[in-house]
Amino acid sequence: MARGDDFRIDVDLSYAEREAARIRDLLAALRQRHDLARFEFTRHVQIVPAGPTHSHPILTLGTRFAETEDLLLSTYLHEQMHWYLWRLGGPDHDPVAPFFDELVRRYPKAPTRLPEGARNYEQTYVHLVVCWLEVAAMTELIGRERAHALADTQWGYRWIYRTVIADAEPLGRLYAQHGIAPIRSPAELTKEGTGRRSRSATVARQKTASAAAPRQPRRSRRRPRARGGRSVD
Repeated sequence: MARGDDFRIDVDLSYAEREAARIRDLLAALRQRHDLARFEFTRHVQIVPAGPTHSHPILTLGTRFAETEDLLLSTYLHEQMHWYLWRLGGPDHDPVAPFFDELVRRYPKAPTRLPEGARNYEQTYVHLVVCWLEVAAMTELIGRERAHALADTQWGYRWIYRTVIADAEPLGRLYAQHGIAPIRSPAELTKEGTGRRSRSATVARQKTASAAAPRQPRRSRRRPRARGGRSVD
């Protein structure tokens, strides 16, 4: 910089801090008003002003998709539903895999790009599950009319939201058939997981060393992408 140049650059983070505090306070108020504990499959949440909203590895809320209480609630539940599917799975099991092809068969021409679909082919069909779960949870908390009205105004996943509302019952039957619906609470999942581990341990003790080779998964474990939430970046 030339001698005598009085140019300067300041960084003012006060607006970002106020926005982060606003979302923190809104979420705290929502948790006071509603019984969200039964839908909270991760207990670690961070707020990143102007950052992307996503579910993993830490549930992260940006400052988009949080303009109103209902929108923040739906965004929060959307990311928690990603965690719900994660909790339902395991090292060798993707809970969507057994009926993924059925979703493709039902909706062979699903859009696979934003804003109608998700970011790619796989995520579009996975979000037919995530968004259905989100709308189901929102309906339980704020009522069917408000939940559907909010889904109709979302910027992204437009076709997905229209589809999970129009086909709520047949999709619900499909998800119930595969143990995804109705939504179980974290406590129920913990109890089920304990039971599965106990049964697995019993079976393992009964096996001989030669028969105990690890089983190959039907489909590689789908790890949620770090930017796999509501962010449209």
